[in-house]
Amino acid sequence: MRHSDSISSIQLAAILISTMLGVSLLIIPKMVADFVGVAAPLATVTGIGISFVGMLAFALLGKRFPEKTLIGYNQTILGKTFGNIFNMLFMVITLVLFGLEARQFAEVLAGALLPNTPIHVSIFLMIVICATLNFSNVSTFAYIHFFYLPFLIIPLFIVIGPSFADAEMYHLFPITGHDVSGKEFFDGAKIVCQGFSNYIIISMIIPYMKNAKSIVKSSIWGFLIASIFIFSTVTICLAVFGEKKILDMYWPTLVLARMVHVPSEVLSRVDAIFLIAWVFAVFTTVLSYYFIFVRGTAEIFKTKKFHLISYIGTPVAMIIALIPQDTYDLYRYIKNAAFLELFLVVVYPILLLLVAKIRRKKGNAT
Repeated sequence: MRHSDSISSIQLAAILISTMLGVSLLIIPKMVADFVGVAAPLATVTGIGISFVGMLAFALLGKRFPEKTLIGYNQTILGKTFGNIFNMLFMVITLVLFGLEARQFAEVLAGALLPNTPIHVSIFLMIVICATLNFSNVSTFAYIHFFYLPFLIIPLFIVIGPSFADAEMYHLFPITGHDVSGKEFFDGAKIVCQGFSNYIIISMIIPYMKNAKSIVKSSIWGFLIASIFIFSTVTICLAVFGEKKILDMYWPTLVLARMVHVPSEVLSRVDAIFLIAWVFAVFTTVLSYYFIFVRGTAEIFKTKKFHLISYIGTPVAMIIALIPQDTYDLYRYIKNAAFLELFLVVVYPILLLLVAKIRRKKGNAT
């Protein structure tokens, strides 16, 4: 039987878009350019392609096991013992990413909007807001993402659209970069994959879809729309600032927003509007990470005490967020976690799908 607490195909796509458009929007142009220079757009496309394979594998697993989440089909395919080992690994990684994303949010807030506000206050507020939400209802989670989606998309159009007038196409050539090694190119693509790794949220909400037949189609549409915005952001930042200038900036997308001029002074501070939209984007992203942790942990231990799990995870996430000494230390942690994330969100679901086919494991309905 399908779950009574259900979401639509459009809501699935909206969840994927608002989850993927998060903290990384501000810094990903710099991080990719740091590895590959002017080959950043090509590395971004490569990273998107690699991530798409992982996302598609999760969508196909969801279609094969339409009544099970990641926790459920891990146990079915690998057996309870090995399945729960990977389940716990996913929960730990998700909680770590939740804490680090909250720290990124606080760093940008302190550097661009609230310089006099202590970082730990911003971290605490974001974590507590997520922790106090009702995780027992998946449709409520979907409504939150669907409601905030226009507030993310419209400001991005306002920033990216007018910026084409300031773009210098010679900044994008040669598209393969200047003497970029294979390792450097892969590292750049890997950073993009890491920024996209939160598409794993679909593995926890697919069982609640009203129409299981549209799982793959909705997932692809949501992924592609988010990918277009990420690619456009990287490309336009590089085209406007060039390789050397973009490396001197910490948040190139925010600088780009400050340059935008709207005719007739309809909007005098586009960057302020963009930052507000970015706060919404961060909230929906970290909320998705915490949703995975709370719902996944509850399913592993077969309990419905979502609030208890949420409150237990709060101080742990706070400690994780405060571990990095500064912004540079924070992004060092994030880069170091890139390889493990790449395995869990790309390689692992592909292997899991292959094992399921070899062992002829599938759900009650397909």
